[in-house]
Amino acid sequence: MNSKPKKPSLKSLQKQLVGTWRLISAEDRASANDPWIPYTFGNPPSGYFIYDATGHASIQIMTTPPVAISSDPPPAEEALAIYNGYIAYYGTYTVDAANITVQVEGAWDPTQVGSPQARPYELNGDTLIIGDQVTYIRTLTRVK
Repeated sequence: MNSKPKKPSLKSLQKQLVGTWRLISAEDRASANDPWIPYTFGNPPSGYFIYDATGHASIQIMTTPPVAISSDPPPAEEALAIYNGYIAYYGTYTVDAANITVQVEGAWDPTQVGSPQARPYELNGDTLIIGDQVTYIRTLTRVK
């Protein structure tokens, strides 16, 4: 008797995802034909992805080393570098077999507010890989 393997339920997928995840690497490229650019956010990058059991998420990434500023407030070019060197958003999330989707309630980039941010993922034990693996890959490890 052949039976198909049972697909994990959405509740099971969410339960496996719950926790705090530390960003350990980030790579990007413009297209599938271009070479990978490692250390997109520095080496090592700095960031946490937090998914809680109530369905809330908080995502933060900071490029390392942080931008040095010459004055407070920083001049325009330094302020732009600070803006471009940080990603942060929070909201509620859902998970299915293909994507983790955060419905953004607040964000460093105001154009993301109110939008769904869907990210393809692979979860293998204490390793979470987020990205399409064609143009970007974010590798995270579970914080214990």
